[in-house]
Amino acid sequence: MARPSLRRSLPPLNSLVAFEAAGRLESFTAAGRELSLTQAAISRQIQQLEADLGVLLFSRSRRGMRLTPEGDMLYRAVTAGLTSISDTATTLRQQQGRRNVTIGASLGFSTFWLMPRLPGFRSANPSIDLRLVSSDALGDLAEERIDMAVRYGDGHWPALNATRMFGGEMFPVVSPALLKGKKLPLSVEDFRALPLLEYESADPRWLSWEDWTQHMPDRPKLPAARIRFNSYPLLIQAAIAGEGMGLGWRYFVDEFLHDQRLVRPVEEVMVTEFGFHLVEPIGARPRTATTLLRKWLLERARESEATPLP
Repeated sequence: MARPSLRRSLPPLNSLVAFEAAGRLESFTAAGRELSLTQAAISRQIQQLEADLGVLLFSRSRRGMRLTPEGDMLYRAVTAGLTSISDTATTLRQQQGRRNVTIGASLGFSTFWLMPRLPGFRSANPSIDLRLVSSDALGDLAEERIDMAVRYGDGHWPALNATRMFGGEMFPVVSPALLKGKKLPLSVEDFRALPLLEYESADPRWLSWEDWTQHMPDRPKLPAARIRFNSYPLLIQAAIAGEGMGLGWRYFVDEFLHDQRLVRPVEEVMVTEFGFHLVEPIGARPRTATTLLRKWLLERARESEATPLP
């Protein structure tokens, strides 16, 4: 049997909200301030409610205003009903929040490491809604509503807990098509004949070709020709297309080395003093979605680190 319509028996809902505030605060003026209405608007809402019910809800005296016995009866019912609705709405919002998680990462990390692995997480956790914020200029996690992020550095950031994922390793990469059958590793002369692809980053921790040569034992002289990019994924695409030689990050370019779209023209590898870390705001309350994603990311990072460099 269908339930009878509440619309016909319920007083106007706006008037019930105004009545609850006025009864709790014992003031039409204070209720108006709380609800961003004028005192006159609250008074009209109460008058409409009294007319609808046919009873007086407030008594007025020199001491102020008080609920009548009928008003007190209605106040108890309205308070119980609105509180129950509010508590249920809060519970539903929290349940929805447990299914949502937002992760932030740089364009390079998102494109080359995270995106190829995300289908595995989605397959294992189909009920979790995942949001990816990809930017080379991630700001404050709380302001951007980011639950966790991947950052490159020494592991120390204010107000953030950091868990190391893997270290930073960098080396030259180039398309085999650009080598034209030259034997690897390249000789100094052949190395210097290749144009360089360079990433222009605002982050001072990002390594340049000059940084790489400073860490090499023989400090090879660099080619003069350079093509510069403000996007690391574009640089790697240019390297695959045979436009020049770029600096490849371990774990970013491993797939391209495995399938021979890129090769290492020289054997030298630069191990940096920094690493990639999973960071989360200190004091953030753990949720099912964030806990699952954190565990999954760290497991995939251990797998990557255990895989030999191609």
